[in-house]
Amino acid sequence: MPIPRRLFLTLVGAAAFGTPARAADKIAAGTLGGQAPLWPFYIASRKGFFAAQNLDVDINFAQSGAAVTQQLTAGSIEIALSVGINDPIHAIDKGAPVAIVRIIGNAAPYVLIGKKGIKTIADLKGKTVSIGSTKDMTTIYFERMAAMSGLKRGDYDVVSAGVAAARYAALKAGVVDAALVLPPLNFQAEKAGYVSIAFAPDYVKDLPFTGMAVFKPWAAQHGDLVKRMLAVTDASIAWLADPAHRDEAVDLLVKAGRADPEDSAASYDLLRRSGYFEPTSKVSRAKLQNLIAEERRAGNIGEALTVDRLVMPGITELTD
Repeated sequence: MPIPRRLFLTLVGAAAFGTPARAADKIAAGTLGGQAPLWPFYIASRKGFFAAQNLDVDINFAQSGAAVTQQLTAGSIEIALSVGINDPIHAIDKGAPVAIVRIIGNAAPYVLIGKKGIKTIADLKGKTVSIGSTKDMTTIYFERMAAMSGLKRGDYDVVSAGVAAARYAALKAGVVDAALVLPPLNFQAEKAGYVSIAFAPDYVKDLPFTGMAVFKPWAAQHGDLVKRMLAVTDASIAWLADPAHRDEAVDLLVKAGRADPEDSAASYDLLRRSGYFEPTSKVSRAKLQNLIAEERRAGNIGEALTVDRLVMPGITELTD
């Protein structure tokens, strides 16, 4: 009788670590749907990193970071693998039993794309830009980028359109003049005749983009599982960062994420150039404080929120 693939990976992982095979520990996880930003977790599944830590991870996809965080807050999932880091911050500010345990994306790999003839951010004065929502990271990033280009609120109009695919759809429909999207949509847009105006990491370098968060009541009872998940993530990101694995990583994304091969290769190069994936589970206190300051400036959180309220003692490894 053939061995099911998931069980086979568990057996191989256990053998590799010299431990007897046993039933894998189950984790109910959630994440925002996507392709390139989820690369480490495709790797963890396809290359056996979950199995090596004896984890059986059930990944549920949602259409927004807010939806993932709502599921986490309710305990419907136990870990949010990768979610816009502002979403758990907002939830924690309101008293939700959630904690940030890792940074996944160091800086948002947003690409500002637009109609032909728009060459710079300054050219967007008097025009309309598609963002996610008024309280998510797209707003914070775009306002920073606009300010550095001499534009302020009121110099342009914004249209909230949810996820990156919806923002690109608004551009194609002619509703907006520019849109803030994620790879590989920028490459698809260029093929369709649109232009890439700016790359967010060239403007904003001090704000984390995505993070891993946990449901605190569950994590308090299963700290070992969380630490094993962090070890999986570290190993997957290290594997991805090795240029010797580029071709295999691209092929893996094509198969697991149903991505275009050319776009996947371009996404790999772009994310690696920008240092998108945080290599370790150490969480910068300074960067979290920067996020708090930005969210407070935007009026999204109260004055009482502190870095220590965002994290989980004994699990989150804070630095600086």
